[in-house]
Amino acid sequence: MVVLSSMTLVYGGLMLVSGLTVLRDPMVAVRMPVGQTMPADALKRQLAEVGAPVIVRHQGAIRARAGASLVLGLLMLYAAAATLSRDRHGRTATLTAAWLGIIYQIGTLPLVIPIAREYAAEVAPLVAPMIAEDAAKAAGAEAAKAAGADAGARPESAPVPAPPDPESVARGLQSVFVGLAVAMALAGVFVSLLLIRYFGGRRGQALYGLGPAPPPR
Repeated sequence: MVVLSSMTLVYGGLMLVSGLTVLRDPMVAVRMPVGQTMPADALKRQLAEVGAPVIVRHQGAIRARAGASLVLGLLMLYAAAATLSRDRHGRTATLTAAWLGIIYQIGTLPLVIPIAREYAAEVAPLVAPMIAEDAAKAAGAEAAKAAGADAGARPESAPVPAPPDPESVARGLQSVFVGLAVAMALAGVFVSLLLIRYFGGRRGQALYGLGPAPPPR
């Protein structure tokens, strides 16, 4: 019970912080981690410029999802506090929060997936040169390694890899972004199912004195 309540507390805190952050700055909804190929400030500025049209097109959906995340986070925190304090409403609050968590995770996927796909298509022309540069560096390193292993051989220039197609880069980014969104949704559903299984089962009923009455002697 303590472990599940702690999971509820962490889950609710993450949902609360995520909702507040997105409501304050919707741009974080399409911000992605990048390497150090370009100066950090310049890269962030370019990504912000590229992602701005996506945010504008889906601003209503992003804010609606953030608001739902905020409400669910507060309910999760209340459920965790009620359970840890043995409040009589703790079981009801936890089950309600768990079912709403499943509805939230599944219901917001149709909002997140289009944003991820559109953002991937927008940033592909910006990311493609970075991928080409990394591929060229990797090819150069492999050529240098091969030359060192075979010092007597005649050195030959390493073939320069062709730059990636922005469309293929967009498809790869879409797979990554959509996969991350689905994985996060499945993780949230899994936590909710754990709460439902425990607090909705015999142990949860016995914890709040709701189990079947003992047989008469």
